[in-house]
Amino acid sequence: MNVHALTRTMDADRLMSAGVLLAADPMTSGAALRRFVDQVVELESRRSSASMDGRCTTYADSVLSEIFERGWQPAELIHVVKRRIDKYALPLLEALIGSHSRRTLALTNAPDEWRGQLLYLAIDPSTDLVHYGKVSRADPRAFWLNLFRLLAQLRLLPSLTVIVPLPSQWSARRSAESSHRPDIKTLNKIRSLLAKAESSTFSEESDTFAAKAQELMTRYAIDSAVVDAAEGSRPDAMVVTRRITVDNPYADAKMQLLSSVATTNGAKTVWYKKFGLISITGMPVDLDLCELLYTSLLVQSARALDHAGTDPASRSRGFRRAFLLGYAWRIRERLAEARARADRSAGQTYGSSLVPILAERDRAVTTVFEDLFPKLGTVKISVSDSRGMSLGRKAAERADLTGGRERIEE
Repeated sequence: MNVHALTRTMDADRLMSAGVLLAADPMTSGAALRRFVDQVVELESRRSSASMDGRCTTYADSVLSEIFERGWQPAELIHVVKRRIDKYALPLLEALIGSHSRRTLALTNAPDEWRGQLLYLAIDPSTDLVHYGKVSRADPRAFWLNLFRLLAQLRLLPSLTVIVPLPSQWSARRSAESSHRPDIKTLNKIRSLLAKAESSTFSEESDTFAAKAQELMTRYAIDSAVVDAAEGSRPDAMVVTRRITVDNPYADAKMQLLSSVATTNGAKTVWYKKFGLISITGMPVDLDLCELLYTSLLVQSARALDHAGTDPASRSRGFRRAFLLGYAWRIRERLAEARARADRSAGQTYGSSLVPILAERDRAVTTVFEDLFPKLGTVKISVSDSRGMSLGRKAAERADLTGGRERIEE
């Protein structure tokens, strides 16, 4: 490619497109891309900088808009860029998301989940690429190189299942929110108990906190199901899907842990292995509790792994992965046992009317899940360290199962 001729004659859109194509082409050498960037910087210095910056910002915003229209959400993009691209591309992506948020009035128009991500990520709607370049005083060559690589990676991302309204569907008057209204007071009390259970160094005290949290969570889930049924809420209209980011290392073991929690709490999961994402489908109340329990067990599994041994064999990657997988699989078994006990206890409390209520909710979750994900494959996971798996299972025996549906009696 004659990059000098291209940068001398093309407009901003074609220049951006050429740079992105170069960055996306696996046959392009780093030296070739840097030569192209040098020509872009030279061209920028000769043209009206403001005019060129504005048009290039518009091009970059169109790339991000297309990605959002294909099902991606802000937190997921940040997560994937951290995993797959140089860390210096992150501020560029945050600036792009900020520009998109300002243009779409996302903090007013977007669904709650989307707005929550923007607030959690501390996205500044007042920023954009031009503002970032000025404030950061980034080297122009590094700026363009990182931007081309970022946009190339975004363009290569596949579509994801759409689980929240797309930006093109937003309006100043947001669609009615879900009828699910979490009991914030109860959830905060549960979070507090979980934190105490996780941090306590005394097993009896930890068990007390865990038992109380378990009681609250179980009553919350079952009572919510009964209330929804009494209000005549359609279960299929209540089912929601969320995606959760999973960090390395041992992402497959963490996926197994979340799957174990979800399976025994009426939810279903899909693993996007390449991107470190897990989709979870179920009733809102069950997803709330799944996330709380998963987070708590993740903390406990990490702490148990740290105490699993200090010899070289216990520090190997194979051992640690096997430990966490063994932990996740034993947790699945314990939760299944707890679910069976919980169903029996709930039946004594609510009588036979509870059985069809829970069955209808399970059918609704299955129907929605199969509609969203009609073609799924299975993942085979093998373990190379049997000692690590055995110790992981033993650690799971000591874990506090502070979620699910099991009732702890007074």
